[in-house]
Amino acid sequence: MKREKKSRKRTVRRLMCLMAASMLAAGFAMAAPVLSGTAHAVELDTACSLTVTVESKQMEGGPQEMPEVALDLYKIADAVTAEGQDSYSYSTDPESQGIYVELELNGVETKEGWQQLAQQAADITFSAGNLPCATVETAESDRLTAADLDAGLYLMIARGRNLTAEEYIVRNTAAEEGETDSWITTVAYSDSYVFTYEPQLVSLPAKEADEEGNIVISGSGEWIYNATAVLKPELSGRYAALRIDKELLSYRTGNPATFVFLVEATLQGETVYSNVVSMDFNEAGSQSELITDKIPVGAEVTVTEVYSGVTYRIAEGSQTVQNIILNNIGPDEEGFSNIVSFRNEYDGTGRNGSSITNHFEYTDDGAGLVWNWTQLPARTE
Repeated sequence: MKREKKSRKRTVRRLMCLMAASMLAAGFAMAAPVLSGTAHAVELDTACSLTVTVESKQMEGGPQEMPEVALDLYKIADAVTAEGQDSYSYSTDPESQGIYVELELNGVETKEGWQQLAQQAADITFSAGNLPCATVETAESDRLTAADLDAGLYLMIARGRNLTAEEYIVRNTAAEEGETDSWITTVAYSDSYVFTYEPQLVSLPAKEADEEGNIVISGSGEWIYNATAVLKPELSGRYAALRIDKELLSYRTGNPATFVFLVEATLQGETVYSNVVSMDFNEAGSQSELITDKIPVGAEVTVTEVYSGVTYRIAEGSQTVQNIILNNIGPDEEGFSNIVSFRNEYDGTGRNGSSITNHFEYTDDGAGLVWNWTQLPARTE
């Protein structure tokens, strides 16, 4: 514990200067101001603001939707006037109100370098459970504005409104050439899409971006105290859960009763999912199978009971083929309705169903990849 405290003191006392550049990482674009007259020296006592525009998005052929997004700002360092220059540096003075993380800002002059620093800041901040210094959850005209901000360096996190940290923080990993890469993203949702954001470092006040999109606080031009930006998320389809309920009303003692279901989903005229599910019964009763992988929200799903044994029939009121359009309500949420239900009963013939061997193969039938199901002939007595 003493060693940790000493390390912390050394960290927060470090004066981290960034005289060359303070840049926003890719995916976060500053709007260029209209410049006029002679540029004025930076005034670090002036309150700053950050306004972020949230745009609606759509995937090819899909609906255009707006994410339910909120904005969190974590202060990483204070701004300190650079003596004799119209610029400033960063300070981690322990008397300040910011959240300070051990980051090496000196000498960082590339967009990739600042992306890495943003990742480090997010990792340390989220691991420590730090609270943001500013949160904006209410958008006005599709804009989120954080006002009355002190000058300094901020970690900006766009995330899903009404989601917990466990729900919106995603820790990604990928292995390549024997090395494991890890990075943090955050997510927000619309009805059909997942909006994925990367952590960003934002310096306030800022200056106009150069031709390559870099923000250089030691450059020429007017200081921007009321900065504006546009969120640039990655977009992917949102997946839904489907539950198949099966009830066997009566059971013929003997071999297990096997039931097989073919699940096929289409979206915008294309097959997006095809798979099979089987259930085995040793007595009358109910079972459920939950499918949570790769069926997009809005897909039309057809579930067909393709096999029900030799001694069982569909019960009155049930159907062999059922169709449903999936919504985005999860299986643990109130109102979950992505459910298809099947009921079977013993047919009273007295035959004993034998054990069977089911074989499923994912093949291309010329029109696309589909599941082909075959079985050995059933033995009866």
